[in-house]
Amino acid sequence: MKAQEVLEDAVGRRVSCDGERGTVRYVGPVPPTAGLWLGVEWDDPERGKHDGSHEGVRYFTCRHPTGGSFVRPKKASFGVDYVTALKQRYEVELQEVIGEELKISSRTVMMVGFEDQLEALRELQLSHNRLSISSEPSRLSPAFSCLRVLSLNSCALTWTQVLHCAPMWQHLEELYLADNDITELLRPQRVLQTLKVLDLSNNHIVQETVLEISHLPCLEKLNLSSSGLSVIQFSDASAGNKTALFPALKTLLLDDNNISEWCVVNELEKLSSLLHLSCRRNPLLQREKNPETVRQIIINTNKRSSKDPDDQI
Repeated sequence: MKAQEVLEDAVGRRVSCDGERGTVRYVGPVPPTAGLWLGVEWDDPERGKHDGSHEGVRYFTCRHPTGGSFVRPKKASFGVDYVTALKQRYEVELQEVIGEELKISSRTVMMVGFEDQLEALRELQLSHNRLSISSEPSRLSPAFSCLRVLSLNSCALTWTQVLHCAPMWQHLEELYLADNDITELLRPQRVLQTLKVLDLSNNHIVQETVLEISHLPCLEKLNLSSSGLSVIQFSDASAGNKTALFPALKTLLLDDNNISEWCVVNELEKLSSLLHLSCRRNPLLQREKNPETVRQIIINTNKRSSKDPDDQI
């Protein structure tokens, strides 16, 4: 990638250099050297050299004192867009004759009629890849018109980037985003409205922003395991009443969080459609010495009984 080809919006984008991944924090000159530099905060702070300062001048900030360094744009890879990732960058194998599911594999096949097969694709697995963000995602929506299930685990995506790309997936029903860079959630506007399953596990989510996704009208299953949550509160409904939030939510996964108070579990009784709750390996249950007590914890709705064998705590 040539220096003049660096996009003006490069700050905040993910890059890879010599196998190391990081986030661009600065684009510009670094005197006294000539030319353009990228200031990168590396995922692995041992890859860096400083905290974003050079010869007494601060160009950007890092969380770690040695997490940053400058690299030339030609050494950095910004990844490729979704369609190119399938057509050129990655080795792919069509597992089904009609292209029902496309997975990354170790064998290359000839992509005869690729565009037609892509448009018929219903499930797509692109986890553990580096993908660039399209400037006009809605223009790519015809290529994903039949897509219903999308896995983007471990792609270093932020929630803002997900929402930016979402116009590509107009009919998406299941979205898997485990182990990304998702922290602060924003309310989806005119996107993801058909989503039934959302996996946000292993993301350090700001718990005050969880309710930003509570207006998704079709969301039936939400995985917030290992996200650092300790509290969920529905202030629109008093005790004994039902909240208008998460209207279709039937399954909620809260495993491996920091929930330590029974009032959080009681708060979930306000969810009008909730049938299944998983709250394993939280401080609340680890303190409980009687397994029978844990087993008896249920969501008290008219939709199920405490003897439902599928209920999980």
